[in-house]
Amino acid sequence: MEETDYTVDKPERIAGILKDLDHKLTLVNVRLDDDGPLYNSALVRLDSGARELFLDELTPVEANRHAQEGTGMRVFASLRGVAVRFSTAVSRIEREDAGVLYVCPYPDTLEYLQRRETFRVHIPISERPRIELQYREWKDPGIGDLADLSAQGMCVEVPQDWVEALEIGTPMRFENLLLPDVGERLGGDLRLANRRRSPRDGYVYAGFQVTGMNQWLERQFNIALLHYQREARRRSME
Repeated sequence: MEETDYTVDKPERIAGILKDLDHKLTLVNVRLDDDGPLYNSALVRLDSGARELFLDELTPVEANRHAQEGTGMRVFASLRGVAVRFSTAVSRIEREDAGVLYVCPYPDTLEYLQRRETFRVHIPISERPRIELQYREWKDPGIGDLADLSAQGMCVEVPQDWVEALEIGTPMRFENLLLPDVGERLGGDLRLANRRRSPRDGYVYAGFQVTGMNQWLERQFNIALLHYQREARRRSME
């Protein structure tokens, strides 16, 4: 897919985009160095009057020793399937019961990237929810295990013979997906994006893009992503 960058430099427009992102703990990725690893965080809240944003502590927790006052942060987020990225720096660090918060000024510029570049979380085997996959030529739906999730897609472990004959781009559907902290079973349309080997004999990981993603469904996915992020942090601290 062709990539197109749009740079926003008007303060009121930057504030509006950040406000759109501020949906109670929006998941983001953070890079502290240009070529460094991506860490997980969340946009906790905004102070529009002071033009400050509050980022959650980084995951894995060891990454936080590299962040201090003055540390530059490159932030990557997703807004309705479009990547948003900007640079800022830590102006101060606040401590709350749940951990530290990095307080940063609003960026001077913000970029849209017309490519799906979203936070993705791996789901431990013991916590993987079942998901029902439907394809028009299947008499009965197939049941797979959700292996990872992002705001725009998912990876499902399925028997190899289910998908080995399907072409990349094949439309499918998912149903009866019950995610943690989400109060109802979810369903929607999918497109087969890729296949790769699973450690289990006879199984593959099938990657799917959620097509026709709406803001409500993306919100439910983000609720579950936040749960998995918190669980990963808890395990890393045990």
